[in-house]
Amino acid sequence: MKQKKNKNAYRAIAFLVIAVIAGIAIGVLAGLSLPKQEEAPVLENVSLPGAGAGDVIQNYLGATQESSINLLSTTALGAGFENINEYYDADGSSLGKHIVYTGKKNINVYNKIPGNERIEKGDSLATINGRMEPLSVATLIKEWGNWFQIVSDDISGFVNGADFVLAKDAETLDSSTYQDVATTNTDDVYIRETEDVVSTIICVLPKGISLPVLEYGDEYSEVYLTGLGEGWISNEEADFSNVRKQAKSVKEESTLTNAVSNGIDEAAEVEAALQAEMEGLARSYALAQIEPAPPDSADTAALREAVANYAQEFVGILPYVWGGSDLTSGVDCSGFTSAVYAAYGIGIPRTSGDQAYGGTPVSMDDLRPGDIIGYPGHVAMYIGGDTVVHAPTEGRCVEYGNLYMMEIINVSRYIN
Repeated sequence: MKQKKNKNAYRAIAFLVIAVIAGIAIGVLAGLSLPKQEEAPVLENVSLPGAGAGDVIQNYLGATQESSINLLSTTALGAGFENINEYYDADGSSLGKHIVYTGKKNINVYNKIPGNERIEKGDSLATINGRMEPLSVATLIKEWGNWFQIVSDDISGFVNGADFVLAKDAETLDSSTYQDVATTNTDDVYIRETEDVVSTIICVLPKGISLPVLEYGDEYSEVYLTGLGEGWISNEEADFSNVRKQAKSVKEESTLTNAVSNGIDEAAEVEAALQAEMEGLARSYALAQIEPAPPDSADTAALREAVANYAQEFVGILPYVWGGSDLTSGVDCSGFTSAVYAAYGIGIPRTSGDQAYGGTPVSMDDLRPGDIIGYPGHVAMYIGGDTVVHAPTEGRCVEYGNLYMMEIINVSRYIN
């Protein structure tokens, strides 16, 4: 009898243990079936246009399932705000509210919430879809704690919700969310330093580049170029519009940055060419203003002819040697002319620059044999009939050349 009681006691203890274990198991299973914390979606391959009816968003990932939403762009006139884009589904239900970014700096629009380890298999790296500047507008789709899921123009993603206000709370800011924009309507548009046609060109832009307008003028308007600052654009070379400030994609920012950077380099080349042209015109004008010299005496004329004829004796024979001034072994351009003059006891400067300006200035209408013709980095001796003799370059000998073979910068006379 005692043995039977012991067996019953053991059986009761066993049932108790099983009951405890079962309870724990049920609790665990119940815990596993509890709903998970809602995770913010990842927007991939999403295009949310800022205008147009019936646009479809493909692969919009909601918190619990994948779906596609037909969004219609409309005007929130009922809320008292003109031209404010809000997004509606096919049933006319609003999917978002108009918001304004009131921060002081540009803000990034990410493809997902940065640092959220639960998103996309634990990958927390977020990329930048675009950026919003101060007083840009967007549509708030959903709030995820401190982060806003937004749409701005054709940019969608997540922004830090700080410094955003609802449009209904920003009536005084509403007019500031618009900006005047100048869009270049042709290629090779010159952006100038001031509103003057002869002002320095600081950038050259292609067609289709949009720039904020700072001030309107009668012929030129002041615009702002990222990375450069203020400049002036011809009103005839731009189309002007008034648009809302919205997000810009990384590609758009890169296109603008590259256009300005390349335009600065191109402007420097254009300015250099214009400067050279202006200097050439100035030199031509100066040469034309020089009064002709009196007629030569017989002895002076004979000396001129002798020097010019002597220079021609080396044509096709004397080789070019850089730095050379020896009429037997080789010469460079200024070495040749100085050596020819030296043979007649006439000393002239050695270098081409000094020779071109070292003598008596001569008018182009008063050229005489023996005159030194100055070109950019080069000199030659005039012999008459629009012809010169000179030592041209490596690998060639002294030769004849046309007087106008290069731009003439000055003419100097050493036989008077």
